[in-house]
Amino acid sequence: MDFSKLLYYYEYKDGQAAYVYMVRCEDNSIYTGIARDLGRRMREHYYRKKSAAKYTKSRQMQSLEMAWTAPGWSAAAKLETRIKRLSKKKKEALIREPELANVWFSELREEGVYMPCKGISLEDCLKEEESTSMDRLEQQISFLLEIDKQKEIIRQTYLADGSRKETDAEHAWHIAVMCMVLSEYANEPIDVPKTIMMLLLHDVIEIDAGDTYAYDEAGNATKRDRELKAAERIYGLLPEDQREYLRGLWDEFEAMETPEAKFANTLDKIQPVLLTDHAKGKSWLEHGVRSDQILKRNERTHEGSEVLWDYVRNIIKKNTEGGFIRGEDNGA
Repeated sequence: MDFSKLLYYYEYKDGQAAYVYMVRCEDNSIYTGIARDLGRRMREHYYRKKSAAKYTKSRQMQSLEMAWTAPGWSAAAKLETRIKRLSKKKKEALIREPELANVWFSELREEGVYMPCKGISLEDCLKEEESTSMDRLEQQISFLLEIDKQKEIIRQTYLADGSRKETDAEHAWHIAVMCMVLSEYANEPIDVPKTIMMLLLHDVIEIDAGDTYAYDEAGNATKRDRELKAAERIYGLLPEDQREYLRGLWDEFEAMETPEAKFANTLDKIQPVLLTDHAKGKSWLEHGVRSDQILKRNERTHEGSEVLWDYVRNIIKKNTEGGFIRGEDNGA
């Protein structure tokens, strides 16, 4: 079944349709919920996927009894709340006569009309997965081919031997391995696999936004806007569930509030210092980088790991004394 045919095209308040649904479980109980994608939500419940509700994880869903399109997410949530408060007898009556949703809850009339989706079944939802699986794969392949462009983005940091500058893809691989090896030095316990995913994908936005050199003041002034637009497009290539999760990891990295994000940022900051130290300060010398610039850029690096920051701070001190990094603003 083409679910788009079930939508009623009046003006949704948030620009998107939302569904309110009632399903019957193996114990004959009725569960009510809301969803943007009704077909996908039914499959989550039926197959007891990780994203399913706790209720349907413990009670096998048997059938989709009724659904309504609602004029926006907020309106859907309000109807859901009211249906959940009904007695079992009234819920059964609502399933038989779904138009009652607009009669019983007259206080919701200002939200708009709740339109019953008649003739829809769980079988339709399960069949839909078969027809959309290839579309999902195409979206995933599109994303994977897009991020191949990271191999062409040249950063300002040289490889440890100073022979050439590293690419974005090499940087992401390197700090992901660093996370595997150095996670014991995180200030707080972290979810290592999650942090590795965060690190592998945190710079895909540079496909559109470009690599902004750490000490380029003009470039950094517009960096945030460029990266937000890039994140919207590039993560938007993925299927909705993966788009939400992986874009969420990027947002988490940027916010730098969780233990994983703090440690990921620490690794992202110290890796160029380690490489440049072994490359005899090559990029620092080329750009005339000062010690106060490096310290300013790393003022929060300790939040992920005090141990690693102490180690890198000694490297900065050594290179400043050795003349590979300029002293503070006096040009010494």
